[in-house]
Amino acid sequence: MMYGLHENIIVQIKNVLSKYEDINKAVIFGSRARGDFRYNSDIDIVIYAEGKVSSRIWLELDEAAGIYKIDIVDMNSPINEELRKRIEEQGIEIYAK
Repeated sequence: MMYGLHENIIVQIKNVLSKYEDINKAVIFGSRARGDFRYNSDIDIVIYAEGKVSSRIWLELDEAAGIYKIDIVDMNSPINEELRKRIEEQGIEIYAK
């Protein structure tokens, strides 16, 4: 299990991301990246894309996450510096084009 998730969930997330040409990479961060997650912790993912991440991608990722809640950060949207710093410090790349 990676990040406390069954491998099939990570594979499903990667499959969704790979369907979209405009997605360059995705990074998992937060408790699952740090290793201090609980069984019911959400999945925090940041997406680096060319342009804004479409709502369709959000819906597909939510479905791919199964029973887990997924929080998605679009790096093309305004985010505060504290969050940006946390992502840079603890983020682990899970998908790249």
